[in-house]
Amino acid sequence: MEFNDVGELTEDPRKKFEGFLLQEPLDERIVNSRIFHGGCYALSEEQHFSLKEQIADQFSLSAHQDIFLVGSAKLGYSIAPRKRYRPFGDTSDIDIAIVSHTLYQHVWHEAHTYADSGADWPRKEKFQEYVSWGWIRPDMLPRSHTFSFSKDWRDFFRELHRSRVFGPYKIAGALYHDMHFLTQYQRRAVAACRENMENPGADFSD
Repeated sequence: MEFNDVGELTEDPRKKFEGFLLQEPLDERIVNSRIFHGGCYALSEEQHFSLKEQIADQFSLSAHQDIFLVGSAKLGYSIAPRKRYRPFGDTSDIDIAIVSHTLYQHVWHEAHTYADSGADWPRKEKFQEYVSWGWIRPDMLPRSHTFSFSKDWRDFFRELHRSRVFGPYKIAGALYHDMHFLTQYQRRAVAACRENMENPGADFSD
């Protein structure tokens, strides 16, 4: 299977997304219609589903309900404040949001047990900060032989990348407690784009 020939966007990313914002006043509807549904810029329809299916099989989840391709690989450009309207390119990642209360609880409890044992790790405070927002970035977890989830996660996503089935791009996953937290994270990015459009001289980078 060959990966998509990702070229330049035919329309300026800022104008394209601001066009969506002008048509739709509800930020959450933009999230649902443009980010959680529809086609994927970086992958073909078959690749898109195959990637979701492999991740769902790995974690015993639903490809339809629990796995979402987000970020610039989905839209063709980023809407994250610090990378706003940066086009998807050869050095971009394919970002995957995994939504599972059960898996989230498992990892959270494992991290708590690890910390409660007296162990520490360099990114512990950042991990806790993300947890307070309802999501886990696995790169913030302990990298220890006694914390096997981190290694298993890295090995799985590394193999997806090495397979080249989905192109030359790194594939990165994040774990969300439920759809509320994922939706709110994406909604904040959309709202910041809208505020930037309405007040172009203001700074909405945070």
